[in-house]
Amino acid sequence: MEKKLKMGVGIGGPSIIMIFVILCLATLGALSLMTANAEWKLTNKAAQAVSDYHTADCEAEELLASFDATYREGVPLDRNTFKIRVSDRQDLVMVLETNGVQYSVLSRKLVPRSQWDYDKYKIDFDDRVAE
Repeated sequence: MEKKLKMGVGIGGPSIIMIFVILCLATLGALSLMTANAEWKLTNKAAQAVSDYHTADCEAEELLASFDATYREGVPLDRNTFKIRVSDRQDLVMVLETNGVQYSVLSRKLVPRSQWDYDKYKIDFDDRVAE
């Protein structure tokens, strides 16, 4: 009697490869979801910052329009620096200059509400090379 030798691919190897592929795809899917969520939050923060800036800019333009109307009537400006709140961390500062019958905007910029306290976080570095 002749025995036929059957050569076949076992079920173990392809199963391990399939499990590995599924784990890789699940990991990539989770990373994609986390990245998309982080990008969504960053986009919302950026949109809010732009909206806050344009709201403050609109308020600055309204101030200029009211100053223009009163200045043309001959009423001088009571001050030349104006702060408009943009957010909890920033102000829009506008500096005006008057000369006779007209005024001009010298600067208009965003400034932080608080400054970094360098003395509080002063760190001494040792630059010597260790031997």
